[in-house]
Amino acid sequence: MHAIDLAELATTYVRLAPAQLSSRQAPNPKFAQEYWLTARYRHENWMHELTRHRDAIQRPGTSRRVRLWQEIMPIMQEILISETLARTLAYQATVLEELNICCELSPVANSTLAAHVEARQRCLHLIVFGQGLSVEDAVKLNRIRRILEQTTDQLLAILLPIDNPGLYCFEFNRFHRMQSWMKNSDRNTTWTTLHAGLLSESFWEKLHPEIDWRAGNARLNHQLSRQVLGLIPAASFDGHGVPYSCAMGRITTPSPEATLSGQVVGSLLGVNAESSLQRMHGNARAPHRRLDEF
Repeated sequence: MHAIDLAELATTYVRLAPAQLSSRQAPNPKFAQEYWLTARYRHENWMHELTRHRDAIQRPGTSRRVRLWQEIMPIMQEILISETLARTLAYQATVLEELNICCELSPVANSTLAAHVEARQRCLHLIVFGQGLSVEDAVKLNRIRRILEQTTDQLLAILLPIDNPGLYCFEFNRFHRMQSWMKNSDRNTTWTTLHAGLLSESFWEKLHPEIDWRAGNARLNHQLSRQVLGLIPAASFDGHGVPYSCAMGRITTPSPEATLSGQVVGSLLGVNAESSLQRMHGNARAPHRRLDEF
């Protein structure tokens, strides 16, 4: 699975946030622990690859440096792109903690975000000070960073306010303007769902010309996506797996017997991956992706 699918999963998580708050059911702690472990494994892979790359580019050889930068590019893009999901999940976990719905997810999600921010700082340091990085690749990585930062702030503004949003957003003034505008709307309406969907479409259109479609950690990304979906309470869905936030433009009271089966989780995950593939193959400028990345 490519990192862009994790960024799209962040928009799905935001769209389901109202139903999660309405049910007042805590996420499954099993998936929270598995999310932390998988993210930790991926973080260790990132640190190993970035350290090895930093040491390798310090050795002489211009042509060798060009090859090394091409090899590390999927990892650097993955760090930048997947941060949207880490920040969104940590922010919503803080919302759940402040509303006394769940106090277990917040430490796990914030610990994962802290590790991700560390990886991001190392990545940015390499972009600025790394030897042999072409201007074209540096501009491309910086453009990806700016697109994801803007999208992340807009997604976080859709969620309920918290005490310290500056810990999660990139540019507080931009986030504050968006959140002030959101105060005049009902976060539980279909409009909010459509708004999050439009953000997903917008960042896709901006990102796909810039992306290297090689996946850095395809298997771990896939595991993370399933664990994030597992954090969504079963009561957020009806008996057919349809989110209550999408029904009739309002939050509907979920039934006690509502269950989220493995098939539903798989279908939600499949929709994200399938939609990405369909949009990608529908655009001639985007390269083909390997199906075994999902």
